[in-house]
Amino acid sequence: MKKKVSVILPVYNEKGNIEELVRQVYYYTGKDLFEIIVVDDDSPDGTADIVRKLQKRHKNLRLVVRKNEKGLPSAIWRGIQESWGNIVVWLDGDLSHPPKYIPEMLKFIGDYDIVCASRYVNQGKDARSFIRVSASKIINVLAYILLGLKVKDLTSGFYAVKKDVFRKVRIMQTGFAEYCIRFTYDSVKNGFRIKEVPYISPNRKKGVSKTERNFFRFLRDGYLCGREIIKIRFSG
Repeated sequence: MKKKVSVILPVYNEKGNIEELVRQVYYYTGKDLFEIIVVDDDSPDGTADIVRKLQKRHKNLRLVVRKNEKGLPSAIWRGIQESWGNIVVWLDGDLSHPPKYIPEMLKFIGDYDIVCASRYVNQGKDARSFIRVSASKIINVLAYILLGLKVKDLTSGFYAVKKDVFRKVRIMQTGFAEYCIRFTYDSVKNGFRIKEVPYISPNRKKGVSKTERNFFRFLRDGYLCGREIIKIRFSG
């Protein structure tokens, strides 16, 4: 299969990171890159203006600005719907998902339907704050026990996926990290093959984390992930 990769970048207030992120995606994806789709939730900091300037140099850099809709999962789903490649890659807009891991992910996409960049397999690492790492591991252990999924990083958010997968599996439109749990469960249930490759998740260098800036929001996101696991376990 000839790789035609659509890279989706869901962003909100990432003016300090977007130019470097786009540069790295072009560099590391190389000849396999078909397009980059930036889905911006109408950032007030001027993120979209920076993307428009970059479009003058990159004809396959696309921008979708959403005025009346917000949220990470729905932004990813919008990017998937807009994409024309036969492989879709998505990653966060704050450089916490380093694009240098994309080539390793694409190396396995021929034999697998989904490749997940994982912090919890051998040689992977989560370098964020202790509380965020602890919460993430608790969620993953809970999902492993209740759902029996053998994927170790269920809240990665960094994926390469064959476009055909979305004929059977959708991205949920609400919430935050819990979409990853539902996406993984639905994919396994539909018989798709998943491969985890290690990556090291660094702390954000610029801008403000959407979760750490508000402790109560952080707790809420953890609760929503736990609730999604319980919901899947007892409702199927």
